[in-house]
This record gives sequence, C-alpha cells and structure tokens, in this order.
Amino acid sequence: MDHDGHTHLAYALELPREPGDVQRELRIEREASYVVAVRNPEAPAPPGAGLTPRERAEFPREFLDRFGGRRFIPLDPPSLLDYEGAEIVLIGAAEDAEAELGIDLDAERERLEDADIFQDLRLRARELPTEPLEQGKWR
Repeated sequence: MDHDGHTHLAYALELPREPGDVQRELRIEREASYVVAVRNPEAPAPPGAGLTPRERAEFPREFLDRFGGRRFIPLDPPSLLDYEGAEIVLIGAAEDAEAELGIDLDAERERLEDADIFQDLRLRARELPTEPLEQGKWR
C-alpha cells in the first residue's frame, strides 16, 4: 500500500489462530505494519551487509532511474520484487496500522484446507508440511 510517499506492508495473521513457536521464533506478530524499501543495486553496501555486486538484481534502466542516486526507494512498482537479487529492508512502522493507514486488518478465520495462500502460491497443501502454518509448530 502506497502511503505518504512510502510503501507499507501490513498484515493480520490468519493461520495459526494463536501464534506458536514458529511465529515467536521468527518474530511474526499477530498484526504488524512495515515500511518497505528497495535497495539500489548500484549503491555500495555497508561492510558485511547485503549481496555482493555479482548477486544483486539487474533492474532495467527505467527502474534504476527511479533511484536518482538514492540508496533506497519505496517499493513502487511492486514488480521490483520480480528480479532475482532484489534487496529490501523492512522498517517497523506504526503500532496501530489500522488507524495510521485507514485500513481494516481483521483476519479472516480460515481453515487450512480453505486457505487462499496455497492457491495464490500455486502449491498443494497435501504435498507440503503444514504444521508450522496450521499449529505454529516446527515440523
């Protein structure tokens, strides 16, 4: 979502219904909001951070021009993520994303077998370990 010149990623956890070990270890909150920025592959990375120049995304010139010499830009267009080696940074945003962004984050109460995520990712639930998603437990 584009908001005041930056891009937000906001979510509400649907599955598992209660966060488990997996979510706690990965620090996945029940609801969260992040500002998302894309790193300029032509800008040098701080020592010990980021990909090597060889591993970085090769964006078309039209995307590179958007950086205008800056190290980071908002994730706009989202197709910047379509490039292997695209580097992003997630910055924790507002405590109350619904109020700041004017959105409704009420999670739908889905059952695993009905979850849209598998269809969205073109995956089959029966072929994948689903315990981390369904129960919040490592397999």
